[in-house]
Amino acid sequence: MNIVSTTKSHPAKIALIAATILILELVFIRQLPAENHSLSYFTNLILMSSFFGLGIGCILEKKFNLERLLPIGLVAVFFFLIITRGMMVYQDTTLVHFWLQAVPGYESALKIPMFLCVVWAFISCLLPFIALGQYLIREMNQHSRLKAYSWDIIGSLIGTILFATASYFELPPWLLVTIVTLLASLLFIQQKWIQVTTSLAGLLFLYFFNTGLHAHWSPYYLVQHAQRTFGTSVWVNSSFHQYALDFVNPEPVSKKKTQYMLGKFSTPYNIYKEMHSGNTPETVLVLGAGTGNDLNIALLNEAKKITAVEIDPAIQRLGTKINTLKPYSDPKVTAIIDDARHFLRTSKEKFDLIVFGTLDSQTLLSGVANLRLENFVYTKESFEAAKSLLNDKGMVVVYYSALKPWLLSRIYTTMREVFGEQLRFLRMNDAFLFNSIIIAGNNLSELKDDPVNIKEFANNIPLSDNWPYLYLEKATIAPIYQSLFLVLLGLVIISFFV
Repeated sequence: MNIVSTTKSHPAKIALIAATILILELVFIRQLPAENHSLSYFTNLILMSSFFGLGIGCILEKKFNLERLLPIGLVAVFFFLIITRGMMVYQDTTLVHFWLQAVPGYESALKIPMFLCVVWAFISCLLPFIALGQYLIREMNQHSRLKAYSWDIIGSLIGTILFATASYFELPPWLLVTIVTLLASLLFIQQKWIQVTTSLAGLLFLYFFNTGLHAHWSPYYLVQHAQRTFGTSVWVNSSFHQYALDFVNPEPVSKKKTQYMLGKFSTPYNIYKEMHSGNTPETVLVLGAGTGNDLNIALLNEAKKITAVEIDPAIQRLGTKINTLKPYSDPKVTAIIDDARHFLRTSKEKFDLIVFGTLDSQTLLSGVANLRLENFVYTKESFEAAKSLLNDKGMVVVYYSALKPWLLSRIYTTMREVFGEQLRFLRMNDAFLFNSIIIAGNNLSELKDDPVNIKEFANNIPLSDNWPYLYLEKATIAPIYQSLFLVLLGLVIISFFV
């Protein structure tokens, strides 16, 4: 049965619905990966799900009344998050590297393949947008096309501004779900029982107020932290990201660990001293400064000027607060909130040592691409930009942690494209924070690598801005993406039959 109001409403109602749709799309793109880390690599599918749902709602406008799918869909999304946050998601293919390491205490948890998890999320997100699409098309059909689309665009712009404002003030997305659904119930939902059920469904999302850890929403993801034996653990989107080491803890076990890590981090500085008559690098650039471990190392190795580049302001502020050596407060350190690649392209300074921290962002460059934030940081053009900022006989060091040899080989091969034979690859005995160091030099002919490393790691596909796929083993479409394409194609075919 088709339920359409016979009274012509004001076109501003179109803008209200459009703003609701846009905010809810962006909120889901923020909220779902925060609770289920595997979705950090598929946020474009969440966007596609909302568009697909809107299309179905518009197509079925005159055939079915689907308004009830709004509260049902919100409940479906809520229970997807509640259920899967207690599951271990594992990857279906070895062709793509995902940061899906096991979380302590989850060994006995129910396991689900990434493909099923992503499809589940897609269908859950689809449902509320079917109803919203139907609300939108029914309002638009009451007005001329030009007027309807004009108000639709106005609503989208309003939604963009409101969401940007909420993000600027770092409001959590679960709160926006509650606010938006309550306003929708008041402003454009007419049936009483749908008003009530939609409001109650929105209120469910207040459950995510308690994350169990100290939490903060950055422009990129949910940042959480907790005190641990050797310092502070930091998680992003529910997955381990970095560890702020406590170098001043006098407790013997902690002191032993931090002293070991000091030696491990200082390896490039020791090599620098060997090749510069015992002198330490005076000017150091740290890309991916995070909570400040690399800054501590540079200060402890007597660097005189340190430029700390970090893309995430929330993580930088966290480092200012929790790092016990307070490196961001040291007058030798200049903190800059910027993308690493952008800084390399625009900086006019020269440095003795450039440090690429462990830049595993674990999130996408945008909601409409499967490129991750750091993909372009490890390309040939990026390393060329870094080389151009080196002083004569300066050095570049890349810390990295990956268990897949082909991933380390990808970075090594790319750096050899830029630095030639002036390269050295060091593998660590343990994987705490990083398991490899690659060092390259500018006019340092004495910096050579072991022929065994060259034979094993120097024959991969080099990364470039035209092919920046760091986490893809070879030039192909991985099976998990092929399977997802088939699912989407199947849903499109079904919608045509409907």
